[in-house]
Amino acid sequence: MIDLIVLGAGGNSLGILDAIAAVNEIAPRYRVAGILDDIPENQGRLVLGHKVIGTIAQAGEFAGCRFVNGISSIGSFRRIPDIVARTGMPVDRFESIVHPRATVAGSARIGCGSSIMAGSVLCPESVVGDHVIVLQNTSVNHHSRIGDFATLSAGVTILGYIEVGRNAFVGGGSTLAPMVKVGDGAIIGAGSVVIRDVPAGRVFAGNPAREIADSRYADRSVAIT
Repeated sequence: MIDLIVLGAGGNSLGILDAIAAVNEIAPRYRVAGILDDIPENQGRLVLGHKVIGTIAQAGEFAGCRFVNGISSIGSFRRIPDIVARTGMPVDRFESIVHPRATVAGSARIGCGSSIMAGSVLCPESVVGDHVIVLQNTSVNHHSRIGDFATLSAGVTILGYIEVGRNAFVGGGSTLAPMVKVGDGAIIGAGSVVIRDVPAGRVFAGNPAREIADSRYADRSVAIT
Protein backbone atom coordinates (compact mmCIF):
# COMPACT_ATOMS: atom_id res chain seq x y z
CA MET A 1 0.00 0.00 0.00
CA ILE A 2 1.16 3.51 -0.83
CA ASP A 3 0.64 6.09 1.92
CA LEU A 4 -0.70 9.16 0.16
CA ILE A 5 -1.29 12.75 1.26
CA VAL A 6 -3.51 15.13 -0.71
CA LEU A 7 -2.64 18.83 -0.83
CA GLY A 8 -5.73 20.98 -0.32
CA ALA A 9 -9.17 20.44 1.19
CA GLY A 10 -11.19 22.09 -1.59
CA GLY A 11 -13.40 20.85 -4.39
CA ASN A 12 -10.70 19.33 -6.59
CA SER A 13 -9.50 17.23 -3.67
CA LEU A 14 -12.97 15.66 -3.51
CA GLY A 15 -12.47 14.40 -7.07
CA ILE A 16 -9.00 13.10 -6.27
CA LEU A 17 -10.22 11.29 -3.14
CA ASP A 18 -13.06 9.79 -5.19
CA ALA A 19 -10.55 8.59 -7.79
CA ILE A 20 -8.38 7.04 -5.09
CA ALA A 21 -11.37 5.21 -3.64
CA ALA A 22 -12.33 3.93 -7.09
CA VAL A 23 -8.78 2.63 -7.68
CA ASN A 24 -8.87 0.86 -4.33
CA GLU A 25 -12.19 -0.81 -5.15
CA ILE A 26 -10.48 -2.62 -8.02
CA ALA A 27 -7.30 -3.50 -6.13
CA PRO A 28 -6.18 -1.90 -2.85
CA ARG A 29 -3.28 0.40 -3.69
CA TYR A 30 -3.48 3.55 -1.58
CA ARG A 31 -3.96 4.46 2.06
CA VAL A 32 -4.85 8.13 2.47
CA ALA A 33 -2.73 9.33 5.38
CA GLY A 34 -4.47 12.71 5.41
CA ILE A 35 -4.74 16.14 3.83
CA LEU A 36 -2.48 19.20 4.12
CA ASP A 37 -4.07 22.63 3.86
CA ASP A 38 -2.92 26.14 4.80
CA ILE A 39 -6.34 27.56 5.73
CA PRO A 40 -6.46 27.67 9.56
CA GLU A 41 -10.19 26.92 9.68
CA ASN A 42 -9.60 23.67 7.79
CA GLN A 43 -7.23 22.17 10.35
CA GLY A 44 -8.78 19.01 11.78
CA ARG A 45 -11.62 19.07 9.25
CA LEU A 46 -12.80 15.83 7.66
CA VAL A 47 -13.08 15.65 3.87
CA LEU A 48 -14.81 12.49 2.64
CA GLY A 49 -13.69 10.88 5.89
CA HIS A 50 -10.04 12.00 5.65
CA LYS A 51 -8.59 14.47 8.14
CA VAL A 52 -6.64 17.66 7.52
CA ILE A 53 -3.48 16.86 9.48
CA GLY A 54 -1.30 19.92 8.92
CA THR A 55 -0.08 22.62 6.57
CA ILE A 56 1.69 22.34 3.22
CA ALA A 57 5.06 23.20 4.77
CA GLN A 58 4.74 20.22 7.12
CA ALA A 59 4.96 17.72 4.26
CA GLY A 60 8.52 16.78 5.25
CA GLU A 61 7.26 15.43 8.58
CA PHE A 62 5.52 12.54 6.84
CA ALA A 63 8.37 10.23 5.92
CA GLY A 64 7.53 7.56 3.38
CA CYS A 65 4.37 9.27 2.15
CA ARG A 66 3.73 10.30 -1.42
CA PHE A 67 1.78 13.40 -2.39
CA VAL A 68 -0.71 14.70 -4.95
CA ASN A 69 -1.86 18.29 -5.40
CA GLY A 70 -5.57 19.08 -5.36
CA ILE A 71 -5.33 22.87 -5.19
CA SER A 72 -6.49 24.80 -8.26
CA SER A 73 -9.11 27.48 -8.66
CA ILE A 74 -9.17 30.77 -10.51
CA GLY A 75 -7.98 32.31 -7.24
CA SER A 76 -5.15 29.88 -6.58
CA PHE A 77 -3.98 28.27 -9.81
CA ARG A 78 -1.07 30.67 -10.34
CA ARG A 79 0.29 29.66 -6.93
CA ILE A 80 0.41 25.93 -7.70
CA PRO A 81 4.18 25.89 -8.46
CA ASP A 82 4.88 27.66 -5.16
CA ILE A 83 2.49 25.38 -3.25
CA VAL A 84 4.21 22.29 -4.62
CA ALA A 85 7.64 23.80 -3.89
CA ARG A 86 6.68 24.51 -0.27
CA THR A 87 6.35 20.79 0.37
CA GLY A 88 10.11 20.50 -0.11
CA MET A 89 9.50 17.22 -1.93
CA PRO A 90 11.25 16.17 -5.15
CA VAL A 91 9.03 15.46 -8.13
CA ASP A 92 9.39 11.69 -7.71
CA ARG A 93 7.60 11.89 -4.34
CA PHE A 94 4.41 12.89 -6.16
CA GLU A 95 1.91 10.26 -7.29
CA SER A 96 -0.25 10.49 -10.40
CA ILE A 97 -3.85 9.43 -9.86
CA VAL A 98 -5.94 8.10 -12.76
CA HIS A 99 -9.60 7.31 -12.14
CA PRO A 100 -10.48 3.84 -13.43
CA ARG A 101 -13.25 5.36 -15.53
CA ALA A 102 -10.74 7.55 -17.38
CA THR A 103 -9.36 6.29 -20.70
CA VAL A 104 -5.63 6.62 -21.31
CA ALA A 105 -4.14 5.49 -24.61
CA GLY A 106 -1.10 3.27 -24.43
CA SER A 107 1.03 5.89 -26.18
CA ALA A 108 -0.18 8.79 -24.00
CA ARG A 109 2.20 10.05 -21.31
CA ILE A 110 1.40 11.42 -17.85
CA GLY A 111 3.96 13.19 -15.68
CA CYS A 112 4.38 13.01 -11.91
CA GLY A 113 1.72 14.29 -9.53
CA SER A 114 -1.03 14.69 -12.12
CA SER A 115 -4.69 13.73 -11.64
CA ILE A 116 -6.98 12.43 -14.38
CA MET A 117 -10.61 12.35 -13.27
CA ALA A 118 -13.54 10.13 -14.21
CA GLY A 119 -14.73 10.18 -17.82
CA SER A 120 -11.65 11.93 -19.17
CA VAL A 121 -9.77 10.68 -22.22
CA LEU A 122 -6.09 11.00 -23.12
CA CYS A 123 -5.76 10.08 -26.78
CA PRO A 124 -2.75 8.50 -28.56
CA GLU A 125 0.49 10.50 -28.43
CA SER A 126 -0.95 13.08 -26.03
CA VAL A 127 1.31 14.35 -23.25
CA VAL A 128 0.27 15.62 -19.82
CA GLY A 129 3.04 17.20 -17.76
CA ASP A 130 3.75 17.21 -14.02
CA HIS A 131 1.18 18.42 -11.47
CA VAL A 132 -1.61 18.80 -14.03
CA ILE A 133 -5.27 18.54 -12.98
CA VAL A 134 -7.65 17.14 -15.61
CA LEU A 135 -11.21 17.30 -14.30
CA GLN A 136 -14.16 15.11 -15.25
CA ASN A 137 -15.18 14.39 -18.85
CA THR A 138 -12.31 16.27 -20.47
CA SER A 139 -10.55 15.00 -23.59
CA VAL A 140 -6.98 15.64 -24.72
CA ASN A 141 -6.69 14.61 -28.34
CA HIS A 142 -3.78 13.20 -30.31
CA HIS A 143 -0.39 14.93 -30.22
CA SER A 144 -1.57 17.62 -27.83
CA ARG A 145 0.69 18.68 -24.95
CA ILE A 146 -0.41 20.02 -21.58
CA GLY A 147 2.29 21.90 -19.68
CA ASP A 148 3.30 21.41 -16.06
CA PHE A 149 0.95 22.84 -13.41
CA ALA A 150 -1.89 23.43 -15.91
CA THR A 151 -5.56 22.96 -15.03
CA LEU A 152 -8.16 21.59 -17.45
CA SER A 153 -11.62 22.05 -15.94
CA ALA A 154 -14.58 19.72 -16.48
CA GLY A 155 -15.94 19.08 -19.96
CA VAL A 156 -13.02 20.60 -21.87
CA THR A 157 -12.23 19.44 -25.41
CA ILE A 158 -8.60 19.77 -26.45
CA LEU A 159 -8.35 18.83 -30.13
CA GLY A 160 -5.24 17.68 -32.01
CA TYR A 161 -1.76 19.23 -32.00
CA ILE A 162 -2.60 21.78 -29.31
CA GLU A 163 -0.12 23.19 -26.80
CA VAL A 164 -1.39 24.36 -23.42
CA GLY A 165 1.35 26.22 -21.57
CA ARG A 166 2.78 25.88 -18.11
CA ASN A 167 0.38 26.89 -15.33
CA ALA A 168 -2.44 27.81 -17.74
CA PHE A 169 -6.11 27.47 -16.74
CA VAL A 170 -8.81 26.27 -19.16
CA GLY A 171 -12.36 26.83 -17.94
CA GLY A 172 -15.11 24.23 -18.02
CA GLY A 173 -16.89 23.39 -21.26
CA SER A 174 -14.29 25.07 -23.46
CA THR A 175 -13.19 23.79 -26.86
CA LEU A 176 -9.75 24.44 -28.34
CA ALA A 177 -9.39 24.11 -32.11
CA PRO A 178 -6.55 22.06 -33.62
CA MET A 179 -3.03 23.51 -33.50
CA VAL A 180 -3.94 26.35 -31.12
CA LYS A 181 -1.27 27.42 -28.63
CA VAL A 182 -2.23 28.68 -25.17
CA GLY A 183 0.63 30.51 -23.49
CA ASP A 184 2.03 30.04 -20.01
CA GLY A 185 -0.27 31.31 -17.28
CA ALA A 186 -3.12 32.17 -19.66
CA ILE A 187 -6.78 31.88 -18.69
CA ILE A 188 -9.54 30.52 -20.94
CA GLY A 189 -13.01 31.44 -19.63
CA ALA A 190 -15.69 28.79 -19.21
CA GLY A 191 -17.57 27.79 -22.37
CA SER A 192 -15.10 29.43 -24.74
CA VAL A 193 -14.30 28.34 -28.29
CA VAL A 194 -10.62 29.06 -28.93
CA ILE A 195 -9.70 29.26 -32.63
CA ARG A 196 -6.51 31.35 -32.42
CA ASP A 197 -3.42 31.43 -30.22
CA VAL A 198 -3.69 32.88 -26.71
CA PRO A 199 -0.60 34.82 -25.53
CA ALA A 200 1.01 34.03 -22.18
CA GLY A 201 -0.71 35.54 -19.17
CA ARG A 202 -3.76 36.84 -21.08
CA VAL A 203 -7.46 36.23 -20.39
CA PHE A 204 -9.57 35.03 -23.33
CA ALA A 205 -13.27 34.15 -23.30
CA GLY A 206 -16.28 33.83 -25.60
CA ASN A 207 -17.20 32.23 -28.91
CA PRO A 208 -14.96 32.82 -30.70
CA ALA A 209 -12.68 33.56 -27.76
CA ARG A 210 -11.18 37.03 -27.63
CA GLU A 211 -9.11 38.91 -25.10
CA ILE A 212 -11.18 40.47 -22.34
CA ALA A 213 -10.50 42.94 -19.55
CA ASP A 214 -13.13 41.49 -17.23
CA SER A 215 -12.24 42.25 -13.61
CA ARG A 216 -13.98 39.05 -12.50
CA TYR A 217 -11.21 37.12 -14.21
CA ALA A 218 -8.38 39.64 -14.05
CA ASP A 219 -8.45 39.81 -10.24
CA ARG A 220 -8.90 36.00 -10.02
CA SER A 221 -11.89 36.48 -7.69
CA VAL A 222 -14.50 34.39 -9.52
CA ALA A 223 -14.05 30.70 -10.16
CA ILE A 224 -14.11 29.36 -13.69
CA THR A 225 -15.31 25.80 -13.20
